[in-house]
Amino acid sequence: MLEASLVGRRDSELWRRAITVVVVTIAIISFGFAAPSFFTVANIRAIELSSSVLLIASIGATFVILMGSIDLSIGAVASFCGMLVARLAPDLGLWSVPIACLVGLVFGAINGLVYVYLRIPSILVTLGTATTISGAVLFISDGRSLSVSHAAVIDMAQGALANLVPNAVLVSAVIYGVAILVVDRTRFGRMTLAIGSDEQVAALIGVKVNTIKIQAFALSGLLAGVAGVLLAARLGSATVTMGSYMTLDTITAVVVGGTAITGGFGNVRLTIIGVLFITILSDGMNILAVPPYLQTIIQGTVILFAVLLNTNRASAEDVK
Repeated sequence: MLEASLVGRRDSELWRRAITVVVVTIAIISFGFAAPSFFTVANIRAIELSSSVLLIASIGATFVILMGSIDLSIGAVASFCGMLVARLAPDLGLWSVPIACLVGLVFGAINGLVYVYLRIPSILVTLGTATTISGAVLFISDGRSLSVSHAAVIDMAQGALANLVPNAVLVSAVIYGVAILVVDRTRFGRMTLAIGSDEQVAALIGVKVNTIKIQAFALSGLLAGVAGVLLAARLGSATVTMGSYMTLDTITAVVVGGTAITGGFGNVRLTIIGVLFITILSDGMNILAVPPYLQTIIQGTVILFAVLLNTNRASAEDVK
C-alpha cells in the first residue's frame, strides 16, 4: 500500500514537472515570435541577471515553504540590505557586503524566533517584520535613493568571468548547487520536508522542530540579504522599494516550480524553472508594453493556477 502511494506521488510529481517545463518552453517561443528583440544578446543577459537575483531569494523561500510556512519579509529584507551596502560601501568597501548579508540573517532569525516561541502564524510574523523593516529602510536612507559608489561592489554583479558569464550568475549557480546538496544530503534538508509533511510525527521521531524552523527562516533572511546586495550592485544604486517585487515573485517561483504551498512536497531543484518562468513572463510583457495593472492580473492568475496544480487539496492543511 505504501509502495503504491509512493509510486503514485512520484508519477504525479513527474507530470507536474513536465507541465512546468512545457509551459516555460511555450512562453519562450511565444515571446520570441511576438517580439524579435526578445532573443537579442542584451535581453538574454538582462534575463540572466534578473533570474540570478530572484533565484537566490527564491531558494531561501523554498526552505520555508517546504515546512508549510510563509516568509513575507523577503522583499523588505532585500531592500534593507541593498540600501545598507550602498550606505556602508564608501567607508567599508567590500566589508559592507558580508555585514549587509549578516543583517539579513539576523532579520530572518528574528522571524523564526518570534514565530516559534510566541506561536504566531508565520504569515503574520513576517508581515509585521516586513512593515518594520520597510520603515527602517526609510530611516537609514532618509527616504532617498543611494548610489553604490564602490567599484568592487558593483563588479560583483556587473562584472563577468572572461567577459562571458556574469558574476551574479556564478554566485547564484554556486548557491543553487549548495542548496541542492543541502536538501539531498543533510539532515536539515530532509527535516524541513518532514516538518511540512507532518510536524507532530516529525517531533515524535526526534526532529528538533523549533531549531529547524528558526534555521530555515534565518537562511531565508540571509539569502534575501544576498539578493538585495546583488540587486543594488547590479543597478548601481539602492532605492527604498527596490526589493518589494521579490516577496510575491519568490512565492510564485517556488510554487510554479512544484513545491506545495502547504509544505511537505517539492524540491529546490525546480525552483529555478519557476524563477525562469516568472522572469521571462515579466520581461516578455515589458517588451510587448503590457500595462502594469494587466501584468499584475496575469501574475495573480499564474499563482492561482500553480497553487491548484501543486496542492493536494484532499489532504492539505492550513499554512503554518
